[in-house]
Amino acid sequence: MTTRKADIPLTSRLTAYVSREQGAAELQVSPSTWDDLVASGKLPKPRQIGSILRWRWQDIDATICKDDAAPLEPFFREPTNGSPKERKRHVA
Repeated sequence: MTTRKADIPLTSRLTAYVSREQGAAELQVSPSTWDDLVASGKLPKPRQIGSILRWRWQDIDATICKDDAAPLEPFFREPTNGSPKERKRHVA
């Protein structure tokens, strides 16, 4: 039986290697959603320590944060229509 994420106590400092349940609770998703994210490649695969599977939180964080460096959507980009000289004329 899967432990409810609300029942998993989180420490003030997240451990370096987390279980499936700890990671899911930290991201506030269900363990099955965690599994889906791993299967789709949106989260890294676990590391095997003997017979135990653990995710290095540093890898999870890096995977999540790499999207922050993605280019902005076209709507949010600076206008590129016309040359700088033409844009300057419209600003005056």
